[in-house]
Amino acid sequence: MNAAALTALVDRWRPETHTFHLRAGEMTPTLQDVSMILGLPIQGEPLCMNTASDGWRGQMEDLIGMAPPTPEDPKEINPAGASFSWIRTHFRECPEGANEDTIRTYTRVYLWYMLSRTLFADSGGKLAHWCCLALTVLEHPWSWEQRHLPTSTGR
Repeated sequence: MNAAALTALVDRWRPETHTFHLRAGEMTPTLQDVSMILGLPIQGEPLCMNTASDGWRGQMEDLIGMAPPTPEDPKEINPAGASFSWIRTHFRECPEGANEDTIRTYTRVYLWYMLSRTLFADSGGKLAHWCCLALTVLEHPWSWEQRHLPTSTGR
């Protein structure tokens, strides 16, 4: 990795407009750029899911076999996800001689952890949101293309 080039790009990034300001003009990364860099397809079935947090623990248990415990105090903030420390405690290392399902679970959690720490980080930097787990279902060829759903015009 070229640290000087990376630093130069960071210095020229404008978060207000989501563009790089270069000598030749402005440059905006496109969906195709992201697809090439990350190796993610942009054609196929779109990833659409309900992001309401109702039932997130059950969905998390379906995907990785467990979920963080419910807080004992009902007034305590209950984020829809797992703290990074909880993930590290329960999935630090895949057991030696694990079967294929266990390896798949640990792989899914690792990808969830990495996506949540890098691409989809929360503002506090402590939580892996449960919705990112759906991105780790590798058996399904999700498309990363942004599709606009028809909206009702009220006519």
